[in-house]
This record gives sequence, structure tokens and C-alpha cells, in this order.
Amino acid sequence: MMKRLILIFLLLTSLFQPEVSGRDRFKEFCLKADTFLIKRYFKITYDTNYIYRPPTKWAVLARYNLSGATIDSRGDKEDLVGRIHASAAYKSTISFTASYLGNDLSITFNPGGLIGWYKDYEFNLNQYYNRMGVDFIYQKANDFKGWTQQGDEEKKHFSEHRISMRTVNVNFYYAFNYRRFSYPAAFCVAYTQKRSAGSFMLGGSFLWQRLHIWEDSNLDIEDTKLKVANVAVGAGYGYNFVLPKQWLIHVSGLPAIIIYSHAHRWSNEEERIMKYHFPEFIVTGRAAITHTFGRYFVGATAVYNFTNLGKSEHLEIRHSKWRVRTFIGFKF
Repeated sequence: MMKRLILIFLLLTSLFQPEVSGRDRFKEFCLKADTFLIKRYFKITYDTNYIYRPPTKWAVLARYNLSGATIDSRGDKEDLVGRIHASAAYKSTISFTASYLGNDLSITFNPGGLIGWYKDYEFNLNQYYNRMGVDFIYQKANDFKGWTQQGDEEKKHFSEHRISMRTVNVNFYYAFNYRRFSYPAAFCVAYTQKRSAGSFMLGGSFLWQRLHIWEDSNLDIEDTKLKVANVAVGAGYGYNFVLPKQWLIHVSGLPAIIIYSHAHRWSNEEERIMKYHFPEFIVTGRAAITHTFGRYFVGATAVYNFTNLGKSEHLEIRHSKWRVRTFIGFKF
């Protein structure tokens, strides 16, 4: 850390040398910054028998992203088990990314949003490193479709504008065997996994959610609001399978038990505190397959988050969030 601060100080002071012209100072600054980025990017902190960093500086790739979410609630109402199942509209985007020494610049298009098919909002940020990584997801969804059911009665289907949801989901992992096991090798092809390897992981999750189910007497739905904030910690395992001809398959799972939960429920303006019922949990699963041929690469990745809150004798809510991504690119 101290070395980085000293280098940043030297870079800044190089801009204020009176005997050097402004253009020369800028060139010198760019050269020093590039040297710093190269040293940081190619610094070996891993076992080279298992992981390899390609000697290229640039990467250009195109991605297609598809994501969705579902909500499933169960509760006891007048001795009948009531259930609501709803799915948000799928979101698809196309993005183009240019990366220089691990620093990305992207532009993203949402075809459904441009022509008015998709009116919800979603933001995903993923940073994966060999030792640790994080997923950040924000979703604002109102376009849910699904059905309700009371006991053994027939299902009653409903269209959009019956459920609205705001969600912030943050997932973190730490890989113990980071010198031989590489997440970036599977998810962004920043490294090459030379031999199969796995790692035990520690992880944590944070979930903040606001859910509003609008009243509808025809569907036997009460006006219900729910506010949830919880923190979970857990452990899991991930493995990279190296196959012949530069194919790589990744599978990992990280279940986490909720250790802090703050949940309030309003039904017809009556506030209730949702008590913690063990075990409440959050599960994060990841999978990927990539293929490298020369300087070109293709692949597909998937991230799945599942949250279980409450108890069906009172109110149980299951929330699923998934994202699938395909990509193709080249390095130089």
C-alpha cells in the first residue's frame, strides 16, 4: 500500500516540473502510469504451474446478457394455505467492452427498453479476482406476472402492476486456494487455468428489499408491504475443470446462513414484525464454460441467487434472481 502511495505521489509531482513543457509533462505522466499498470497487471502472485496470465494488454469482447427474477410467497390465511407466484419480465442487453490491462470501458444497449417492451431497471456490477470478488445487483421491477391460489382452489392468474419490488443484493467471496484456483479464468478470461484446481471459500451476502403487493379482491390478495434487510455468512467450494483443447468448466456454490434479519410487514396498514425463523439463508451459485483458441475466446456464465425468509405457518418468501451471459472476444 505504501509503495502505491509513493508511486501516485511521484506521478502527480511529475506534472508540476517547471523546466518541462506541458506536452512533455503529459507524455511523461502517461508513460509512468502505463509502467505502473503493467507492473501491477503482470505481477505474479499465483502458482504458474496452475495459472497463467496471457502476455497481451488489450481485450475486446461482445456480450449478450439475459436476467430474470421470481417471487414465491406462502402464508396461512383463515386455515387456508395461500400462495402467490410471480415472475418479472426478462431483461436482455447487448454490451461491447474494450479492456486495457484489466481496466474496462463498456457500452450497453437494452433493445427491449429502446422499443418500450421492458420498463423495469436493473444494474449489475461484478468484480472477480483470484483471491476475492463481489457481485452487486440493483433491481427495480414492476412488470410481474403470475398467479395466486388459496388452498386447493383453482389458480387465478394476474398480469402486471400487481407487484412492485426494489432489491439490492451484494455477494462477496474469498478463495483460500487463490494461488492455484482462478475465478477470472472462467468468468472474464483474464487468466488461463492450466490445471484443474478447486478451493474452499468464505462468503457473505447482504440483501435489502422492499416489496409491495397491491390489493385485489378478485384475486384474494390483501394490500401487503414488506421491508427486509439481512446479512448472511457462509462457506462453500468452487472448482475449475480443465479439459483438452483449452476448454474450461467452472462450478461453485456458496450457501450462507442469515445472522442478522430486520423485517417488517404491513397488511392493510397493520404493521407486524417478522420474527426470525432458523434456518433462513441465501445461496449463491455460479457456473461457466469457456473455450480459448489462439487469441480468440468464447464462453457462457451463469449466476444464481436464492433467498429464503420466514416460515410457511405465518409468511414465507422465496426470492430467486438469475443472470446468464454469453460472450465472444479476442486479445492482442
